[in-house]
Amino acid sequence: MLIGILLLGLSAIILAVIGMFAVPLGLGAAISPLYLAAALALFLAIGLWMQRNLVRLRRALTRSHHKQRRMSATARIDPLTGMFNRASFMRALDKALARRQNGGPSVAVLLVDLNFMPVNDAHGHAVGDQVLIEMARRISAAKQAGTTVARVGGDEFALLLEGDAATPETIGHRLLDDIAAPVQVPNGNVRISATIGIAAAEKRQVSGEELLRAAELALRGTRRGLHGSLRRFEAGMEEALKERHALEVDLRRALDEDEIVPFYQPLIALDGDRLIGFEVLARWQHPTRGLIPPAAFIPLAEEIGRIGELFDKLLVRACSDARSWPSDLRLSVNISPTQFAEPQMASRILDILAKENFAPARLELEITENALVDEVSSARLILTTLRNVGVSVALDDFGTGYSSLRHLSDLPVDRLKIDRGFVESARLNEEGWRIVRAIVQLAGTFDLATTAEGIEAPEILSTLRELGCDIGQGYLFGKPISAEQTSLWLLGRPLPTALAS
Repeated sequence: MLIGILLLGLSAIILAVIGMFAVPLGLGAAISPLYLAAALALFLAIGLWMQRNLVRLRRALTRSHHKQRRMSATARIDPLTGMFNRASFMRALDKALARRQNGGPSVAVLLVDLNFMPVNDAHGHAVGDQVLIEMARRISAAKQAGTTVARVGGDEFALLLEGDAATPETIGHRLLDDIAAPVQVPNGNVRISATIGIAAAEKRQVSGEELLRAAELALRGTRRGLHGSLRRFEAGMEEALKERHALEVDLRRALDEDEIVPFYQPLIALDGDRLIGFEVLARWQHPTRGLIPPAAFIPLAEEIGRIGELFDKLLVRACSDARSWPSDLRLSVNISPTQFAEPQMASRILDILAKENFAPARLELEITENALVDEVSSARLILTTLRNVGVSVALDDFGTGYSSLRHLSDLPVDRLKIDRGFVESARLNEEGWRIVRAIVQLAGTFDLATTAEGIEAPEILSTLRELGCDIGQGYLFGKPISAEQTSLWLLGRPLPTALAS
């Protein structure tokens, strides 16, 4: 507005000057009032145009400034709790360690892991978020001067302690008590427990990532109790941490060089003694360490963000192996819970099946109960997409996790796998058989098939048949073997030894 007024005044001055000098110069007749009016209008138009566009420019700059501030805050702050996020925490930790190297105060990290899955399972994610916000408030309230608090994961929080005002253990025990107190929710109260790992920067120089990883290693060594527990990182754990790092380096190389290959364990239909397919199991034959069990490298692949790559490579290899096998044999492949956070997972699987010319009806995906708890919405969408084209779904290790009956009716599941622990306990006592019988009956109620894992004795096989279990697998039928061994075994399609007898 001010610019427009100034231009209007400038226009008037210019016209007055033109009028003053026009007559002495003999231009009075040449400059008519019409031209003067046109000139005035032009100046006014230019002034208004400049005013409008300058206002727009100022608004655009203001919006850009606000957007940059929001983006800056988003990069530093967890949107749900308002705490620092992981990136901000790591920056603060690195600065604290630098101060310590220059004679500054001591540095320690507390990593708090909430036992949160039962809350989301029983009350839903909206209530879960409410409880999470309350936990964040309690953790923040427990901090003291010189403490930085952050949310570093879905249900993980970290505290950075500087100085000796209170020992990390003292703060940790106080946190465990505060967290264990009930939280009021719309349908009553909920209680959750937590575990805490503690790591302090000792004499040698460490990075922020190393210190946080040490706290995580200590966290894994704790045992959950009613009010949780805590543990400090110890020297023995450091060796384990080095071993883990070496294994991580080897795992990255193994993935790049396709060193991890599928092995195949027979799946037997118990009603007709028929081979119906194989479970695909990852095997890593390390050049110097020998055979490394999946329990050692599958969680590590999840931690370093390469479990999806490992799954894809195993599926491609398995589809390629099975193309030369009888077309009525299916493959059952385990899928990691973390993969349900990948929105493109279903399309990736379908692309692999198409490229390998492998019928979707020959593929079964095995998912754990905890996968359904953590990512129930995305799991439903992904599994429904895959089932619509013929892929079947099995719920693995049923009875060992946090799933509920609601998941059996809401989610597209075709089969329950009875955990080997229940099958093994059935050999020892009647209580084990009652559990197996109950799972088989529950599956029948929901029109689901069942598979019993870990069958190693003929008497177990006989009882499972009597209970109506559909499919069996275990060392009684055959151990996992390589693709080459499987192809040789299939040449004559012999029955497993237990069934042939």
